Amino acid sequence: MAGRRGGGGGPWRELLSMVVALIMLGVLMVGLVSSGGWRVLSERLGIGDPNASTGALTESKGDGPGRNPDAVDITKLLAGLKPSGAAAGQTGSQTTAPQTGADGAGQAGGTAGGQTAPADPDASAPAAAPSSGVEYWRASLKAIDSIGTARANPAGYNREDEFGGWAANGCGEATTRDAILARDLKDARTDRACRVVSGTLTDPYTGRTIAFKRGVDTSSAIQIDHVVSLYDAWASGASKWSREQRVAYANDPDVLLASDGPANMAKGSGIDLNGTSQWLSQHTGAPDIWMPDNKAYRCDYMARRAAIKAKYKLTMTARERQQTVTFLASCTAGR
Repeated sequence: MAGRRGGGGGPWRELLSMVVALIMLGVLMVGLVSSGGWRVLSERLGIGDPNASTGALTESKGDGPGRNPDAVDITKLLAGLKPSGAAAGQTGSQTTAPQTGADGAGQAGGTAGGQTAPADPDASAPAAAPSSGVEYWRASLKAIDSIGTARANPAGYNREDEFGGWAANGCGEATTRDAILARDLKDARTDRACRVVSGTLTDPYTGRTIAFKRGVDTSSAIQIDHVVSLYDAWASGASKWSREQRVAYANDPDVLLASDGPANMAKGSGIDLNGTSQWLSQHTGAPDIWMPDNKAYRCDYMARRAAIKAKYKLTMTARERQQTVTFLASCTAGR
């Protein structure tokens, strides 16, 4: 009898054992995710979502974009950039752009992770890569008539404080950077978090073909350039905008261009506001304005600078204006 009592408990004891085992398994999983071990295990074995977090256990799945209420939502920039294994179409409040800023509309879409995002003729994608050709140059040359001439005033410039970083959106962990990569790279592929992980860029600044692979040591090979740099914009009028307007400018696809990382770093602010002919050695006739090594892109580049300044009603210095007009005039004349 004593032996039977010692082995009793029946189904209740089995149930209790299962509950304890499940609790221990749950604690183990939370510890694994929190420590980062899950990401390594998932990426090694190819199972589950390597971007899973402990917060995902309790968060709502249908409350729209933005886990951070202070994040700037630019879902409109991510048409065609699609999450893996999730329903498409999350949208949220749009960024308020400067009165002279862009008004591009769009929605985040949906496609399987790791797949090349297909072209969607019904989607309003980020502004296409910059226009080119004689008519574009002429239009930009004419637009200079609307650009004021003033001395540059870079005092007080602080990139992070005044313009912020890349804006977030309602599609996983993607940002404006991913939107521009998806637009400018050929065969851009995304991961489960909507981030661009690979693709090929025909770099406008160097003319080189660059293979992109997302990674700590590889992502910097392709950077996103502000054609009219944030420093230049600040010095030519953006200092008078609200911070919200400056954040919108910094994330406007019309201002942005995927480019070779080293070339972007060499460009720096892209203009010598003190008029010391810093880039005289390029023999472009615009010695105060940086030009890409790819000579075939220089007319497009100068035209785009002028178009951006006209769009945002930014000013030019007298030397910058003269050099821009002279250069674009030679472009339209075929010289």
